[in-house]
Amino acid sequence: MFTMTYLLFCILLLLGLGAVIAFSFFVVKPLQTRWAIDKAHKILMFGNKARDNWQFRNVYRILATARNDMEATKLWQQLDRIR
Repeated sequence: MFTMTYLLFCILLLLGLGAVIAFSFFVVKPLQTRWAIDKAHKILMFGNKARDNWQFRNVYRILATARNDMEATKLWQQLDRIR
């Protein structure tokens, strides 16, 4: 029914998809969190000026979904107060 070439292609395709998902989870998400932490520091330094900005909402969302990062949690709480 299925040829050996087709099965190998499907296996390689699934391995490639797994690699892309793992890369985004273990590399892109931590970099995104670091970016949000840096931006949150700048927002808190300048006060309420960026409150209606799309960047504020984006940083707020990223910090709210960051896992196992105490700095991100503290910054999210500070942003929540000025929101």
